[in-house]
Amino acid sequence: MADRQNDRDHGSSPPHSPVLPSAATTTDPSPLRFLFLAVGPLLLVAAVGLLLRRRSRLRDFVQPLAIPRAVFAAARRADEAGLRERAAEEVVRLAGHAQNARAAPTAAERARVACATAEAVLQRACGVPDLAGVFALLHEGRTALDRSKAPLPLCFFHPLHGPAVRHIPWRRSEDGERFQISACATCIRALRAHREPDTLTDQQDGHPVPYFDVPPEHSVWSATGYGSLLTDTSLAAHVQRELDHSR
Repeated sequence: MADRQNDRDHGSSPPHSPVLPSAATTTDPSPLRFLFLAVGPLLLVAAVGLLLRRRSRLRDFVQPLAIPRAVFAAARRADEAGLRERAAEEVVRLAGHAQNARAAPTAAERARVACATAEAVLQRACGVPDLAGVFALLHEGRTALDRSKAPLPLCFFHPLHGPAVRHIPWRRSEDGERFQISACATCIRALRAHREPDTLTDQQDGHPVPYFDVPPEHSVWSATGYGSLLTDTSLAAHVQRELDHSR
């Protein structure tokens, strides 16, 4: 009986074994977890989007963007009527920037003068060279509101290529006078490859010629290179004087 009692005593406490969690304990039943998993990424995306929008508004407010390159690309493809329409749209945009931007008074005044001069040229424009001049004046007005130290004008060879990327020496012919001009990357590559850049043309004696081959006394754009050839005055000031003289 002692043996049986010992067996009962030993059997009354079964060997210890770890308690395995049930299926109910391995799954968090809280609906908050599922709500966070579903909504959390959406909240993150919304927060990032809000931050980017605020940074974009601040960037536009402090430093107005240049005319988008897509505008120049579309302008090159447009006919004269389409180019005139796009120029008119950009005049309105610059007027808004000049009115609302928190720029120094002198910078804001330069932008307003450039905008007014561009509008005057647009009203008198009689061809693509004049309309390209509107874009050159608008570019000068926008860069006046920009904080860049030394903004470059539009491309000397074809203003509708967009802003120039650097100054380069250039001469019309092997024995011609050397000029310091500003050109876009495409035109610079063409010159380095000894190819003629894509150049804006004007009419002379009924024939299309590179606009800079028109005598300077007959074309304000030939005289200024759309800003590239000016060192002591702004394009707007030079064009405004020409407009005053022609009245």
